[in-house]
Amino acid sequence: MKGTTQEPQLRLHGWSWLFKASTALKELALPLLAFLVLKREEELLLLGVTVGVALLALAWGLLRARSFRYEIRADEVVVRDGMLVRELRHVPFSRVQSVSERRGPVHRLLGVTELVLESGTGGKPEAVLQVLSPAAAAALAGALRLHRAAAGNTGMPPADAAAGADAAAAEPLLVLPTSELLRLGLVSNRGFVVVLMAAGAASQSIELLRALPGLRDLGPALDDGLSEAAAAGLLPLALWLAALLLFALVLVRVLSLGHALLTQHGFTLTRDGTRLRVRRGLLTRIDVSGRTDAIQRLVLERNPLHRLLNRCCLRVDLPTAPMPGVAAPAQLDHLAPIATPAQARRLLLECLPDLDLDALDWRPLHPGATFRRARRTLAWVLPLALGLALAAALAPVLSAGTRAAGLVLAAALPLAAVWHARRWVATARFAVGAGVLVWRSGVWTQRWVLLPQSRAQVTSLHRTPLGRRAGMARLNVDTMAPTPRRALVLRWLAEADAVALNQRLWRAGA
Repeated sequence: MKGTTQEPQLRLHGWSWLFKASTALKELALPLLAFLVLKREEELLLLGVTVGVALLALAWGLLRARSFRYEIRADEVVVRDGMLVRELRHVPFSRVQSVSERRGPVHRLLGVTELVLESGTGGKPEAVLQVLSPAAAAALAGALRLHRAAAGNTGMPPADAAAGADAAAAEPLLVLPTSELLRLGLVSNRGFVVVLMAAGAASQSIELLRALPGLRDLGPALDDGLSEAAAAGLLPLALWLAALLLFALVLVRVLSLGHALLTQHGFTLTRDGTRLRVRRGLLTRIDVSGRTDAIQRLVLERNPLHRLLNRCCLRVDLPTAPMPGVAAPAQLDHLAPIATPAQARRLLLECLPDLDLDALDWRPLHPGATFRRARRTLAWVLPLALGLALAAALAPVLSAGTRAAGLVLAAALPLAAVWHARRWVATARFAVGAGVLVWRSGVWTQRWVLLPQSRAQVTSLHRTPLGRRAGMARLNVDTMAPTPRRALVLRWLAEADAVALNQRLWRAGA
């Protein structure tokens, strides 16, 4: 922290109180809704409580907006926030790893924007400026760009270096047209999220749904159709269920198409020096950037639909912190939601220029990995197959053909599990090249994980008694990125390979 005690002088935009009040109102929405549901008969009390909560949120927003000040200096931004407990924070430009700008429909209507600065140190973001005018946001972004240019110039004035960086950034690395967004909607399953949200909302509003025309008789109609198909025989029942499944798949794909068009509209990836910048969104415009030297992990994925369309997905992990109150995921998480393999390869070289993918020396897993993988899968497949076989053999209502089909399916499940284990181990490989640890795996969905060795924060080597006897080990790797699971898990390695990788990662981190 700097030694100066000078207070920052700049304030947020005049509409800032409205957004801070809406954030407070969102936090009070759930208890207020519960109160409204429980006290539906007392209309006067409901009106008073609603008005009181709105006034409290309004007062809170005004006080928070008045207490926030900031100042842009040559090499840092200084932020003062808080009412009862005041916090003076210095955010050096050299530590800013991620910058995100969010403009929803209300932001654009009022001519404001929200800016978030992240250093990846954990906790809350270094600075959340909610909200600024576009000119103030551009001034802060320009100061950050000028500092980067001054830090990396080679004798030219900082202003000229910044202008040169802006000219270089005019060339985009990836632009997704509408045709690619339609392909993205076909290969993604984001429509399931919309379906689950709709189902959750419907479960809380059964009475309202029953009052809507057309939906009142939907449930009984489905029950009657299923009963009639089951009474007609196995083939009509199978056709009825197949039609229902086809309708669900089409609905999910339509919703996924809408999600892709709304969230990824105008997707443009550009590079400005050591920073990658993504702009996207139709209703809510997202403008995010992150430093290439802060990348913790790159993940390349190809599911069956990706391979059918000759496409893939390239994700990136940066050391970001949770951002309460931000509606959209304002972080650089995808370098390419969808791209051709050639485009993904070029983007990988933009982030890891020293990596030679063709020269990687791929090493296999331990020879006993197939048995371990199959045993792990059979632990739940065998009880399922046994239950299916017993149901097919002992159920009196099933016909002879249905029993035979059930027994065949029960016998096929363990065989399929063993086949999948053999294929998974045959494709699983790891390689080390140019300071990067690369891991590939997967049968249906193929994944390549590229982890710069210097980003490994925590490594753990696991050897069970049976594993030590067989000469096998597992290596877990964690980075600074807040991933729901570990950044990389290498299972069933030969013990010598696992120990060598652990030592290599330890030396790179040190």
